[in-house]
Amino acid sequence: MSPHFLSLALLLVGAWHVAAQYPAHVYGVDVSTFVSADTFACLVSRNLTFAIVRAYCSFGAPDPNVVPTVANAWAGGMTHVDVYMFPDFSAASYNSASQQVAQAAAYLSGNGVQFGTFWLDIEGPDAYWSSSNVGANQEFFAELLAAAQSTFPAVGVYTNAYEWTSIFGSDYECPGAGGVPLWWPTYDGQPSFADFGPFGGWSAPAMKQFSDQGAQCAPDSSSGAYYDINWYPP
Repeated sequence: MSPHFLSLALLLVGAWHVAAQYPAHVYGVDVSTFVSADTFACLVSRNLTFAIVRAYCSFGAPDPNVVPTVANAWAGGMTHVDVYMFPDFSAASYNSASQQVAQAAAYLSGNGVQFGTFWLDIEGPDAYWSSSNVGANQEFFAELLAAAQSTFPAVGVYTNAYEWTSIFGSDYECPGAGGVPLWWPTYDGQPSFADFGPFGGWSAPAMKQFSDQGAQCAPDSSSGAYYDINWYPP
């Protein structure tokens, strides 16, 4: 996700240990930089078997790393690969939410990127959204979601209660939340939904980002290819 979520450190318990401790669960990574096929293959060998790759940056442009990194994820043996978009609210006056989705779609399609779910990364209330106009934030998000849903077959949202309510207000619900999977970040080191509390119209998440400490498999440190750890029930 955003750069401050992508620090290099020792994995909380080690991916191989996670696999041994929770053998029935499904683990994967998300990245915002280039990652090689060899690194993905190594991650797969440690039971990190899916990848989510940044496709659109917060400054309002497609991420060129998405093309080789998604290809490498498939080549490395990932069972499924998704992408995510970090929208640019600050550009809304000249690059609308729907235009940004169209840019992402054109780039992905034009470069033959094969992926499953298209995730909308909603975070950074002070840095990336209006701090004084939740109504404008709500309108931008509603347009963003509608555009994504009309463009991609599977769309989800990445956020947590703090990010969501800070950006949109405590009473705002995601349009059609029951049909929009939630990717929920909470860095407690626990692959579990036990501590989830409903917000934004969601009664349960679909996936949890439970650690930002990914550093197994000698990631591509020259390009800063560090990763978060994600989990969902089988």
